[in-house]
Amino acid sequence: MKNSTDSNRVRVLSIALFLFIPLITNATTYYVDRNHASASDANSGTIELPWLTIQHAAETAVAGDIVYIRTGTYNEHVYIENNGNTVDGHIVFSAYPGDSPIIDGTDVTESQNGIIMAKSYIKLLGLELRNWNDNAIWIENAAFFEISDCVAHDIVFGIGVADGSHDFVFNRVEIHHYDFYGIDVSTAGGADCYNGIFNDCISHTGRDPQQNVDGFALGHGTQHDFVFNRCITYNVYDGFDISARNSTLNRCLAYDCWNGCYKLWQDNVKLFNCIGYNSGVSIVELDWDEEPGTTTLFNCTFFNSQTFTIWIENAADTLHMYNCLLAGGDNIGLAFEQMGAGNYRGDYNIFHNDNANRAIAVAYTDEFTLAQVAAGDWTTYSGQDGSSLVAYSDTDIFADPTNFDLHLIPTSPAVNNGTSDNAPLEDFDGNPRPIGGNFDIGAYEYDPATGVNIPLNPLDNFALYQNYPNPFNAATTISYQLPITSHVELSIYSITGQKIETLISEQQQAGYHRFEWDGSDMASGVYFYRLSTFDPAEKGIGFVETRKFVLLK
Repeated sequence: MKNSTDSNRVRVLSIALFLFIPLITNATTYYVDRNHASASDANSGTIELPWLTIQHAAETAVAGDIVYIRTGTYNEHVYIENNGNTVDGHIVFSAYPGDSPIIDGTDVTESQNGIIMAKSYIKLLGLELRNWNDNAIWIENAAFFEISDCVAHDIVFGIGVADGSHDFVFNRVEIHHYDFYGIDVSTAGGADCYNGIFNDCISHTGRDPQQNVDGFALGHGTQHDFVFNRCITYNVYDGFDISARNSTLNRCLAYDCWNGCYKLWQDNVKLFNCIGYNSGVSIVELDWDEEPGTTTLFNCTFFNSQTFTIWIENAADTLHMYNCLLAGGDNIGLAFEQMGAGNYRGDYNIFHNDNANRAIAVAYTDEFTLAQVAAGDWTTYSGQDGSSLVAYSDTDIFADPTNFDLHLIPTSPAVNNGTSDNAPLEDFDGNPRPIGGNFDIGAYEYDPATGVNIPLNPLDNFALYQNYPNPFNAATTISYQLPITSHVELSIYSITGQKIETLISEQQQAGYHRFEWDGSDMASGVYFYRLSTFDPAEKGIGFVETRKFVLLK
C-alpha cells in the first residue's frame, strides 16, 4: 500500500518550486540602515548611502529586487506596495546576513499592524516584530509568498492570513506572547485560503488565560490543503485549531494547552507522528461543524488529559486510528459523546488510562474498563481494535512519563506491535521506521542498538542523528558516526544562521561519537547544529549535515 505521506511530500515539493523562483541577474539590491550616519530616504539605497526607512523600500522595490535591512529598531508600520512576478522573481525583504532588525510598534500611530501585505511573490526573511496592538503581520489576497526565520512577540495578534491568500510557505517562524492567535489563516469575510505549508514553526505563550488563544488556527469555511511539518505549540488555549479540509500534520507537538491540543473540525484531516500531552480538557477533539468529516490518526502519542484523551463530539464524524498510544487520562480515554461506535475504525492501538474504569465511554452509558478492553469486550462491541493492546501503568510504556519523556522502553508493549499499513516511514524524531522486526505503536520507534531511538547506519556511512531529548531543557546529546578518521567540526547556529559556538574542531577516529551540549545560558528558541568533516586524504569539505533542535525553558 502506498504510504500516505508520499502524496504530501509531492505536494510540498510542487508548491516549493513556485516559491523559490531564482531571481534574475539584473535585480537591484537595496539597503536600509537607520543607524548609518548618512541614512536618508533621499539616498540611492546603496550600502554606502542607505535608506532610512523600510517603508521607503517597500514603495520602491519591484519584482526581483532584494532589500537588505541592517540592525536597528525601526519604529514604523510597513505597507508593501508592489508585486513580484513569475518572470522577474520575488521582492525580498531580508535581514542583512548576521544582522537583527526589529520592527517595533512603540509610539507608531498610523497603524498598529507591523507589516501589511496585499501583494504576491513577496519574501520576508529574518525579521523581528514586537509591540504591536494589532497584527505583527497581516496578509490578504496574496499568493506565492514566503515568510522564513521571522520572530514576532508581545503583540495582540501574531500573523494573520486571509481573503483568498494561497500557495505560501512559512519556515522556522516563531510567535510568542500574544493575546488571541499565533498564526491564523481564515476567510475573514473574503475568499477561501488554500495551499499553505508550515515548516518548523513555533507558536507559544498566550498572554491572557481568559481568552480563546490559538497557537495555529485555520478558520472556518471551505479552506483546504494545508500541511504542518514539525510545528510546535504550547501554553495556549487550543494548540492546533484545524478548520480546513485536506489538512495534514506531520511530526507536530502540542502540550500544556489550557483546553485542547488538537481541535479538528473539517473533513480529511490527518495526523502522522504527532504528540500531544498535558491538556486541560482534551488532547484530540473532533468538533462538529454540521458537516460529516473523517479524521485519521497514524502513529500518534497522546498523554495526560484531564477530561478526554480523544473526544468525538458527533456520531456523524468518523475517526480512523491506527498505531496510536492513548495514555495517562485522568477521566476518559476514548469518548464518544453520542450513542454508537459505528463511526470508528481502528486497530493496533494501545489503551491506558489513569482512571482504569473509563478507558472507553460511549454516550457515558456503555463504558469499558482497561480489563474489559484487554478481554475483548470493546472489540465485540465495536468490531474494532482486534489487535490493540492494553497497558496498566504508563511506566510500562514510556521512558519517563512523569517528565513527559514519551520515548519507548525496550519492554513497552508498543515495540514491534504496530501495523505497516499506511504507517509513516519515519518517527517523530525523523528516524526511519521500522527499526526492529515490525513497526512500533506511537510517535517514536525504539532502537535496541542504542536504547534512545537513534538508529545506527552501517559504518560505511557518515551520519548525524537527531539530538535526544528534543525539545530539551537545558542539556541534550548530539550523536554522529564517522566511517573513517576525519577532522570534525560540530557547531551551533542561531535561527538567523549566526554561528553561536563551535563544540568540536579536531581529528577523530572512525566510529560512533556523542557530545552533550548544555544550553542553560541560551534563550529558549530554535537552534541548529551542523556537522562538517574533512578527510585528510582528500581536498575540501566532505560530509556536511544540519539538524534543528528546540530549547524550551
